[in-house]
Amino acid sequence: MSPSYRLLIVDDNPDTRYSLKKTLQQPGYEFREAHDGESAIRAVQENSIDIILLDVRLPGKLDGFQICESIRQFEKHIPIVFVTANLKEFVDQVTGYEKGGDDYVIQPFDPREMVIKIKSLLRNKRLYDDLLKEVKQLDEMKGHLSASNEELTKLNNQLAEKNDHLVSLTITDPLTSLYNRKYFHQRIEKEISAVRRYKNPASVAVLDIDDYNRINEEFSMKQGDVVLKELASLLVSCVRTSDVVIRYDAGKFAIIFTHTPPENAMIKARMIHEAVAAYPFPVYEDLVPEDKFSSMKEKAVKLSSTIVVCGLNHHWVDTEATLIKHLEQSLKNAKADGGNRILTVQPTA
Repeated sequence: MSPSYRLLIVDDNPDTRYSLKKTLQQPGYEFREAHDGESAIRAVQENSIDIILLDVRLPGKLDGFQICESIRQFEKHIPIVFVTANLKEFVDQVTGYEKGGDDYVIQPFDPREMVIKIKSLLRNKRLYDDLLKEVKQLDEMKGHLSASNEELTKLNNQLAEKNDHLVSLTITDPLTSLYNRKYFHQRIEKEISAVRRYKNPASVAVLDIDDYNRINEEFSMKQGDVVLKELASLLVSCVRTSDVVIRYDAGKFAIIFTHTPPENAMIKARMIHEAVAAYPFPVYEDLVPEDKFSSMKEKAVKLSSTIVVCGLNHHWVDTEATLIKHLEQSLKNAKADGGNRILTVQPTA
């Protein structure tokens, strides 16, 4: 039997709430609805909510950012996803993470990607809840323990390990075990500040699988998950331990190249581009339609990718929002030109 989850949809438009419920409806999902900030906060206080889908522009005194910030005062780990057409400005996307959001979806959205994203966040929430129970049990044992110092030390070590795991779950992508988009926003802000303060070079790259949706459509979502996990491992093997590989979004990955000028980052990006093109991503019989699998000469799929690279020492990289704006725009332009290429970010107005 599938686990039961309560999803809270916060939007003043009843048609939008209905559309989200219809997109996400499946066994084990229970929906709660709220139309403004006050009713949203009350719903979280009065119900056991597992995830919140939150619009930004709402009637009343509180907008979505303020609602998120208020909920974070008493609920630290419920995933909050901004689902709105009003987050197209990159400064707003950054604000969403700063206020405590875990992810965002811009309307109109791809229903398949929405389903995958929500499932992933709920899976992480369940892991977090289970781990939290273990921590509470250990705390109770510690409170009642009147045994030797050795046993207390062992229990304290267990508690520290569990608490570290709790923290890691909030910044880890459950599918690939890489850092997630939330961590990217936290880390890139620090990297930009370090470049400004210490004048050390650093660079960032975003890799997007070309025609990523085709994999899910032609094979299956589970096979698509296999590709993402294989690609995650491949990327980690291509970089140094000091570099940071991140599951950015859907078929996108980000890499922070620490202490690396952009010309060296481009060399690394070319190596990654070639490695992705040469890698035979395995296809498994039990994950794809039978006729599709039997017609394949090679039980593997080849991918191409588009990679954009940016040095953090450029004078125009003044804020996290500016950097993300230019990364996204350069990637979009490259994909429109056919993809399967590597390029440096060109700032646009």
